[in-house]
Amino acid sequence: MAALHIACWREAYRGIVPDNLLARADLSKRTAVWRGAIADPERIVLAAYDGERAAGFIIAGKPLEHLFDGMDGHIAALYVARSHYRKGIGRRLLVTGAGQWLGRGGTSLALGVLAANSRARAFYENCGARLVSEGTYNWDGHDLPDAIYCFDDLRRLATLVISEVRSAP
Repeated sequence: MAALHIACWREAYRGIVPDNLLARADLSKRTAVWRGAIADPERIVLAAYDGERAAGFIIAGKPLEHLFDGMDGHIAALYVARSHYRKGIGRRLLVTGAGQWLGRGGTSLALGVLAANSRARAFYENCGARLVSEGTYNWDGHDLPDAIYCFDDLRRLATLVISEVRSAP
């Protein structure tokens, strides 16, 4: 999963994040982050597979950082391999993660997106996320414009996505 995480960063952020940041992504450090997330009972860690190949993942749960007042849950990461874009994997991961957070008593999920990542922003907006604020995110000494989104009603999120799937041709 750590290798997929790095590959997804490089696919999603090329042209958005300085190349030297993407080149410095370290597999052993990312593996340690994954081990910590998997071992943490306050984390929801889900992966989507295409056969035996990992295609995407979500890490969510108790906030790792304070994004804004009133949030009770946080999507720390949601990535899908470019080869699996537009197949519904991201939506299924989002809905399943939100459902699990709701099952733990959560009511909302917040997340940060790099402001220039128009594909991710459109995805979250199409799923019903509300833009809460814009600012900067410091990635290894580089201040990058970001946008904070929130899903205020997780039940509504599940309804919107299920309804869309049912109405698809």
